[in-house]
Amino acid sequence: MPSNSNSNNNTKVIVGFLVVALLLIGTFFYTMSYYIDKSGQPDLADDTNPQGDDQNGETPKMDKMNLLVLGIDSRDSDFRGRTDTIIVVSVDPNEGDINMVSIPRDTRVKIKGAWDKVNAAYVYGGEELAQESIQDLLDVKIDHYAVIDFKGFERLVDIVGGIEVDVPVNMYYPPEGIDLKKGEQVLDGPDALAYSRFRYTKDGDIGRAKRQQQVIKLLIDELLQAKNILKAPQLIDTAIDNVHTDIPITTMVKLARIGQSLKSTTINSIVLDGKNEKIDGLWFYEPSEASIMEASKLLS
Repeated sequence: MPSNSNSNNNTKVIVGFLVVALLLIGTFFYTMSYYIDKSGQPDLADDTNPQGDDQNGETPKMDKMNLLVLGIDSRDSDFRGRTDTIIVVSVDPNEGDINMVSIPRDTRVKIKGAWDKVNAAYVYGGEELAQESIQDLLDVKIDHYAVIDFKGFERLVDIVGGIEVDVPVNMYYPPEGIDLKKGEQVLDGPDALAYSRFRYTKDGDIGRAKRQQQVIKLLIDELLQAKNILKAPQLIDTAIDNVHTDIPITTMVKLARIGQSLKSTTINSIVLDGKNEKIDGLWFYEPSEASIMEASKLLS
């Protein structure tokens, strides 16, 4: 039987890697298969039951879960910082399916009864208002949220040794410190963030949302490399310091147990389709009804 010290360490690894994976948009249950001790089930330091109603050692079942992931820059001058990245992730823990819907930050939505850009919701009312506004937009239930500081994203990329990207065009925007040359290259943390945030291409915000999804998948691939197993403590500390989520620890542990039985994970991703429109003197991104219906179906 493990000691209290080992129990605490196991709990930290479980929670830490689940938070790391939240930072990587939904691969928590698959990643856990690399890090949980196969000789026994993880214990919590307190008297909560990580197995829920399952007491016979069998893999638990869980309903599909929708998670709102918000990326913020704590260096912004705004009180809260506007959400530069908005992704709804649907996770089916029992099948290993992950669906991602990216919402361009200028998307026109109703916030407290008035039309505004979706990235303003977090400024006005934090995670709760952002969650409410996006639920109304997509007509789906969102179960939990995860707010991610971009500083943590940069650090994660650096820890795994960078990500290899074929930059399609020169990207230069001095106000945000962006200066990338066209071509295949390994990007460190700040450059990977710059690549995913740059929007001054012909595709604008849509191109940026697609690059964000690309970077997420590349980062997932790097995390799952055997060479990065020894970097677990750094990954855990970085994630804990830079992710805020309302997912209960018991839910995380149950997801981890499910992850041990999965052989593969399928990741599907879309960006809300639409067009830019000038309304009452301001430019908005107006998603099409067909795209909203597609996103709602993917997340349901």
